[in-house]
Amino acid sequence: MGEDNILSAGIDGLRELKQMLVCLQEDKAKNAELTEKEEQLEKQIQALEKQLSDRIASVAKARGAELSATYDEQLDKTKNRLRKVRAKKDKQKSHQVTERIASETAQVREERRQLYEQIAQLYKENKIPRFLNNRFMHAIYVPQNIRDVLIILLTLAVVLFLVPCGIYYAAFRPQTVFLIVLYIVTVLVFGGIYVALNRISKERSPQTFEKIKALRRELDGNRKNIRRMEKAIRKDKDESRYDLGKFNSELQELEEESGRIAEEKKKALKKFEGETKAVIAAELTAEFAGKLVPLRTEHDAVYEQQRRTEESVKTLSMKLTNEYSSYLGKENLDISTVDGLIGIMEAGEAMTVKDALSLYHSRAEETVVEKAEVPAVEDVPETQATGDDPENHI
Repeated sequence: MGEDNILSAGIDGLRELKQMLVCLQEDKAKNAELTEKEEQLEKQIQALEKQLSDRIASVAKARGAELSATYDEQLDKTKNRLRKVRAKKDKQKSHQVTERIASETAQVREERRQLYEQIAQLYKENKIPRFLNNRFMHAIYVPQNIRDVLIILLTLAVVLFLVPCGIYYAAFRPQTVFLIVLYIVTVLVFGGIYVALNRISKERSPQTFEKIKALRRELDGNRKNIRRMEKAIRKDKDESRYDLGKFNSELQELEEESGRIAEEKKKALKKFEGETKAVIAAELTAEFAGKLVPLRTEHDAVYEQQRRTEESVKTLSMKLTNEYSSYLGKENLDISTVDGLIGIMEAGEAMTVKDALSLYHSRAEETVVEKAEVPAVEDVPETQATGDDPENHI
């Protein structure tokens, strides 16, 4: 304004000021409306972007799982085939190992059969009852190793404890003397049987039982040889003699196939992570573009309008502060006050804004004083309000 200011201006200055205040008010309202609309658009865009992100993650996860499941299915089939082929190979090997054992131990088993025949012949020649020709009787009458000793101990446990105590408790535990009698009877019965069998066998032909004892030692050695040969054959790792080549070839092919599938799965998953996911994201992004692009375009337009409106508010506010506020006071920079000042000047009561402002404030003060001096209706005495003397109503 140069040397002049709003106080020395005329009515045109006030009208210009009012126009600026109206513009500022409109811009503030428009700015608030645009800000709210921008926030709503941002929320809509964020919601759609979250839906898109969730959809991408869901679809990628599902397709990745499908890809992995496809390879896993092929791996499972290959592994199942491997198990079947190994089972067939083991069965074939077991059968051939059994045949090999039978073949390589045939001579030793023949020797064993002959030893049994020699023992049977001794029983026959010496007229010893054949029912005594068994391992239990041999262990009882001609023991020679730890197993025979264990058989004797087990027999004594049965005779001296299990039989009498079993009968005693089965009879619902009668008097203790009954148990003592049971022990005596058991010892006498089994002892008598032992002595009787001993007389018709060992005592009758002691030399025969010495021969039987020697033959049994040879039988033990024969059993050890057979077990040793069986163990060596089963531990033999050389499978060349078992004709398992077709199984080994198929197993090798299946193992190579399993490794190949595993490697392909690894590469496929790596490609999926590096490329396919991006393609899925691009497809879904294009699918959502029909909704997102218009919203973003509208948001950008609203944002630009809001920015310009906010800039306008800032410019007007600064202009009002710099050119008017310091002269008129911030409290007078409102449309109603300016309208009052314009009314005063239009009535010709003032020529400058300064005079109009003084007159406006003086009238405002008078109005305040008048309001303060006028008593409230309820405070006015009734006699004053009516102008009558109370005595006239008597």
